[in-house]
Amino acid sequence: MRLSQSILLFVASSLPFAAGQSTHGDDESDKMGPVAFMWPPDREWGAAEDNTAPCGSAQGVTNRTDFPLLNGALALIIQDDSWNVHVSISYKDDPKLNDDFELLIEPKRIDSLEPGHECYPLPSPPRDIEEGANATLQLKYLSEFDSKETETFYACADIKFVAASKFTKQIPCFNVTSDDFVAPSPSSTSSSTPSKETSNSDSVSSKGSNGLSGGGIAGVVVGIVAGLALIGLGFFLARRYQQKKRIRLHELSVRSVKWDDVGNRTASP
Repeated sequence: MRLSQSILLFVASSLPFAAGQSTHGDDESDKMGPVAFMWPPDREWGAAEDNTAPCGSAQGVTNRTDFPLLNGALALIIQDDSWNVHVSISYKDDPKLNDDFELLIEPKRIDSLEPGHECYPLPSPPRDIEEGANATLQLKYLSEFDSKETETFYACADIKFVAASKFTKQIPCFNVTSDDFVAPSPSSTSSSTPSKETSNSDSVSSKGSNGLSGGGIAGVVVGIVAGLALIGLGFFLARRYQQKKRIRLHELSVRSVKWDDVGNRTASP
């Protein structure tokens, strides 16, 4: 039990560090559009290109993420209200047009998105798509991000299909919204610091809600994912230690038996 307790303490102490190492962190509000792929990772975002079809990025195909042929899913980070979300896929090596993509998830299934994190399972590819095949996932949606006008936004993630038996990564598949991260109200702070209360209240209201900013939500979400991974590793190591301990005790108990005495007792009338 001491080992398992030590591992859990190490995991707990590592959570703040893991959250700090997130890709989409507190400053991500000016480094991503209203919606971005958390997994698989998307192409580099640019404010000048995020309304440009088909991928909203000046970056072409670079690194591809291994993606399972069966039971695949995508994880999204949302920092601004969005709606009419299309999820599509192209099996071309380097798609250039919207016509190169075919619809995977219809807009009526994701009619709107609120700030937070969402996960969606994807249907398996056609039978003629085999291990090693390339593909590109596309997001196409509407938002009023940094504008009072509704605009169409795009994002793409490049993938390579692998057999499900060879896919060992844990997809960060869970759902959470900004309502789950409510900031403390000014009345809950000390009355001796009115100027700080006023500034906090103004900064919260400027974000349009009483929750964290889009970038803050993104940082918390990735921190949770890293924390869950560390906790899972801790329990795995603790369980493995306990199994080895039981096997060792069993071996010692077997060795301590005087087999000659056992044989004599068996042979005696």
